[in-house]
Amino acid sequence: MKENITAMYARKNFGRLLDKTALLGTTHIIERAGRPMAALVAIDDVQVTESAAEDMQVALEKLVNKIKGEKSKKLKKAIAEARAVAAQL
Repeated sequence: MKENITAMYARKNFGRLLDKTALLGTTHIIERAGRPMAALVAIDDVQVTESAAEDMQVALEKLVNKIKGEKSKKLKKAIAEARAVAAQL
């Protein structure tokens, strides 16, 4: 479940939100002035996401290694560009 909350509410109720996140897996989107600024997510969700990203990276590298020639160069360039964008996030 995902819940939007204000930064002030998060500040005043951090312990309760932390418990709810850890025990129920609720994701809290923290907003300031109506704009999403951050998220409070369960550590299990973070670990799953990181593991999936690592698995995807390995799969992409295997794919690039199977492709030869000009297509391989273009694919490597596209992956490098995607990595650069992701690093900025």
